[in-house]
Amino acid sequence: MLDKIQFLLSLQILGFCFFGGLTLLLKARDNRAKQILGWSMLLWAFLAAVRVSVNLYVNDSKEVFHPDVLVTGCLVSASLACYVIEVLRPRYLTLKRFLLFISPLLISGLSFFIYRLAGGEIHVYYSLKDVFVNFDLDMFLRLVLLLFTLIYMTLPVYLVLKYSKEFTKYLSENVSNPEDYDLNWLKKIMVILVILYVFYLVLLLTDKPILYVIDKAILLIVWYYFFYKALFLKVIELDHSFEKGWDLSYCNENDEEDDEQHSMLTKRYVEDVYTWFEREKPYLREDLRLTDLQRVFPISRSYLSQLFNKELGCSFSDYVNSFRIEESKRLLEAEPMTSIQEIAERSGFHSISTFRRAFIKCTGMMPSEYRK
Repeated sequence: MLDKIQFLLSLQILGFCFFGGLTLLLKARDNRAKQILGWSMLLWAFLAAVRVSVNLYVNDSKEVFHPDVLVTGCLVSASLACYVIEVLRPRYLTLKRFLLFISPLLISGLSFFIYRLAGGEIHVYYSLKDVFVNFDLDMFLRLVLLLFTLIYMTLPVYLVLKYSKEFTKYLSENVSNPEDYDLNWLKKIMVILVILYVFYLVLLLTDKPILYVIDKAILLIVWYYFFYKALFLKVIELDHSFEKGWDLSYCNENDEEDDEQHSMLTKRYVEDVYTWFEREKPYLREDLRLTDLQRVFPISRSYLSQLFNKELGCSFSDYVNSFRIEESKRLLEAEPMTSIQEIAERSGFHSISTFRRAFIKCTGMMPSEYRK
């Protein structure tokens, strides 16, 4: 019974990864994160197809510390790590960096393949105790694969924990809709991944069929969640690296100006930005970014960020939302029969939930309460 369930789960993973991978590649355009996940899903579909085909002709007995499980586990961990890196740092993974990143997997996997072709002895273990009876080159290569797998598993969790807060702050200072880029979903999936990795390690060291079933069920959920989020993923171009972090280095561009002249210049820019917002209403665009202001005002992005954070006392996104909320209040008063959803969209908000949170933050009440 468990073998049949496992077989059905394998077929579901195979089909989902194949069609999901194709969908991501067709929708990717220049989004490298989607491309990475798309190719990863197709590769996993291929490995699942090979695994299912082989299982039809070989004994169904489960090995402990199976080399094929090690290789596929390392491959999945590496591909998901690449996806997380590309989400956090768009266009960071050039072809050179990508090849360098997966080189441990390629080298260790190729070494094991050469060892097999050269006639090296491949042991079959059916219990954890047997694994450590004899330590030879076969076991050494398997342990190397396991080590790299653990590194690839740990890396995305580390990156999300370390950089997501800074990245979220960076987004609030540079885009008008930071919640569209929110990485809370990535934090949630890290929890699922940790559970998956724990099951994988247990699976690697046991021959219990029930654990194979649980592992495949969790893997199917993980692939679905990654696919769903990647399909609607929005990216922002960054111009600095992990080493520098995401904090902007605010520089005083008027070092040669005295304090009074600098204060006058800053005041003029604050007034000009406010006038432009009032006249052109750029806040009605969902994808308004700080770089859009650079096309209007001849000052750098760092100075613009400083203008909002220090002079106006709020982030760029909060400043934009304040205009959107005023627009929504006007619409709520002028059009009592218009739905909240439509008012949110016409005010420049991407979603009704984002609108409600921003409205409560600015007014202390729900939009429906304000209308009443």
